Amino acid sequence: MKRFEVGARVVEPTYGLGSVVAVEDAYTRVQFDEHGVKKFLTSMSKLEPSSEPVPAGLRAAGKVRKKRTPKKAVAAPVAVEVEE
Repeated sequence: MKRFEVGARVVEPTYGLGSVVAVEDAYTRVQFDEHGVKKFLTSMSKLEPSSEPVPAGLRAAGKVRKKRTPKKAVAAPVAVEVEE
């Protein structure tokens, strides 16, 4: 059974090139350049090592990003009647 290190570049017949982002007991997670993150049963996967570098536009994708905070709802102005 092939076991890859986190950060290793791999290629898979269906999804193409990607980088290993997590290695668990029986699973390997790969961030593919064009298909997002996929989880594979390591013993059944067809992952092969690759020497292709990460494309320049995707280099920052490995950095941790903060979650956006939701915008606060703005209350609609309330019309007030004034008696004279």
